[in-house]
Amino acid sequence: MDFWRQAQHNGPQKWLNSHSYPLKTGLFQIPVLNNPEGFKISAERALRKAQTLVDKICMAETPYELRRVVKLLDQLSDVLCSVIDLAEFVRTTHPSEEVMEKSNEAYSMMCSYMNTLNTHVGLYESLKKVLATPTITADFSQEERQVAEIFLRDFEKSGIHLSQKQRDQFVALSDKIILLGRLFTQNTEPRIGHIEVTPPSRLAGMNPSYIRAFTRGNTAVIPTSPWEAHAVLRTVHDGEIRKNMYVGANSATEEQISVLEELLVTRDNLAKLLGKESYGHMFLADKMVKNPENVRTFLKTIVDSQFPKYRTDLKILQKAKQRNTKSKDLPSLQAWDRDYYMELVSSAIATRPSSPISPYLSVGSAMDGLSQLFNRLYGVKFIPGTIQPGEVWHDGVRKLEVVNENGDKCGTIYCDLYSRPGKQINAAHYTVRCSRRIDDDEVVGREVELENPGVSVKGRPGKYQLPMVVLVCNFTQPRGKSHPSLLTLSELETLFHEMGHAMHSMLGRTEFHNVAGTRCPIDFVELPSIIMEHFATNPQVLSLFARHHETRKPLPESLLQAHLKSRSVFSSVETQAQILMAMLDQEYHGNLSQARHGFSSQIYAALQNNVALMPYVPDTHWQVQFGHLFGYGAGYYSYLFGRALAQRMWKGSFEVDPLARESGERFKNEVLSWGGGRDPWLCIGEMLENETLIQGDHKAMEEVGKWGVMSS
Repeated sequence: MDFWRQAQHNGPQKWLNSHSYPLKTGLFQIPVLNNPEGFKISAERALRKAQTLVDKICMAETPYELRRVVKLLDQLSDVLCSVIDLAEFVRTTHPSEEVMEKSNEAYSMMCSYMNTLNTHVGLYESLKKVLATPTITADFSQEERQVAEIFLRDFEKSGIHLSQKQRDQFVALSDKIILLGRLFTQNTEPRIGHIEVTPPSRLAGMNPSYIRAFTRGNTAVIPTSPWEAHAVLRTVHDGEIRKNMYVGANSATEEQISVLEELLVTRDNLAKLLGKESYGHMFLADKMVKNPENVRTFLKTIVDSQFPKYRTDLKILQKAKQRNTKSKDLPSLQAWDRDYYMELVSSAIATRPSSPISPYLSVGSAMDGLSQLFNRLYGVKFIPGTIQPGEVWHDGVRKLEVVNENGDKCGTIYCDLYSRPGKQINAAHYTVRCSRRIDDDEVVGREVELENPGVSVKGRPGKYQLPMVVLVCNFTQPRGKSHPSLLTLSELETLFHEMGHAMHSMLGRTEFHNVAGTRCPIDFVELPSIIMEHFATNPQVLSLFARHHETRKPLPESLLQAHLKSRSVFSSVETQAQILMAMLDQEYHGNLSQARHGFSSQIYAALQNNVALMPYVPDTHWQVQFGHLFGYGAGYYSYLFGRALAQRMWKGSFEVDPLARESGERFKNEVLSWGGGRDPWLCIGEMLENETLIQGDHKAMEEVGKWGVMSS
């Protein structure tokens, strides 16, 4: 914990807000970012550098110049992302509205330019010329070939090979998708805003203080927003009240349904413009799964592997309902019954721990534990970094330097872990700068954005820029040394999860920016983070750091097991819900040529009946609240896919001895160090010594599905 306390500023600090300019040091030690106007200056500098690189690539003719094209494209990508990635973080997290606004302007400026490059015929033709020249490609490394193919696919996914008229259509459809996506994600409120209950005594089962808060005279008025809806569905005894809340919370307007369906159909039209059967076929072509048919194989196999447990759990809930309603026959379970009877049965079988676990899990001790764990596995550890005035965006931010056993710096992690007003709720990992080789860069300007001399990496030629990332969480603020921030078990898993992404960034040592660290397929990127959740609940790992923050006594294993057992009750129900969402996502992004208004509700109803095995409730349209349909369209399966991969790798490599250096080194060398620079199937197949997986075909998907995603 001491090292975490040391990871603070020395003396009073200022950070970049709307006053006190200029500061000595800019954000992330970037001098130009010592005031909000610096974002525009940074973007303009990047645009000048980018245009110089574009010109060099397009004019490449000699063998030497053509041999440099992939490198220059990657350097171009790094120049753009050095502003885009940083601005993306700042515009979502910075506490100053002025800074957020200026960073957003820079972000928009850079993205607009990048969109023009995605359809730049000159860049595309130069790359095609390179890939069509065997004397050049024969000299490519595995990583460089992967990077070149990624760039080519990105160009073609942007419709560059189409006629001018078709390219204009592509741009129009793409703009429409962005607009519809924004409308969809910003309008997820239920059509029915509240339910009324008269008299309030019908809310029996709910916390009395909540009932009093909702009551107006002889009527309780309860909003249908998520928190209130969950409280009613979980605790209220009266089934009719629960039904009314379920219908209200899942209601939708015609406009909401139309926006979603128009978004899905527009995506389908875009895919067909590119000659693809569906949006799913277009999106998945460069992912591990390759096509929708393989996703369906995976999901079907997952269903088959976990269905017996799900049916057993449903029967337990049905019997609880039978006892509760004194029904002669076994009643069907309705959608508004699920959470209530899960709560009822869980309480009755006394699986709840007698004591909380949070006093043993302070943020400081958890960070110390992570440092010890990474030192055991990978030979790296955290040391406190010194923060300069203006370097960070809030005085609660900590800076960690990641160093190896030789004392060499591997990268920097900024930790913004505590809640504050206006801060985003969701935990996230942001890449500010990727690792890549820089000694062979093209010199394109004298402005230096970062102090970036590069470092040598053992076993690799040249110099590499060091990665820089930010972890954002929303943990409770500490209140002095005697009241540290304490974590729930779920929050500890969140911290370990995000740190898994961070270590992917820190340990990835690729020559190319475009495949560095977490720049890899969506269905591979979660593996290093999800496997860290297994470490978070392992007794051997917890023994490294879990101590009571007052008594310093170690966490009793019996208390840990009680908490884990409590969480595992009805885990199959949550898994089945995830399967339903993944299937819904795939159906929505299938061939929609024959789709008619209302198709989204028809598909959802069929899956609710056939997969959830609870009857669809008429006039409910939960799909309009499924915000991931925009951000993860056709890719939601990756949540389950990542869990299946992580569970298998945990069992095969770490479960027996989670602190073994040999296992950590293999995971680092076969998975983490490659980033996206090697076929993920090859990474996983080599790690698990499984030839079937290396092929990455239909059989590989089927095998992953058979592993399941539930703890044994």
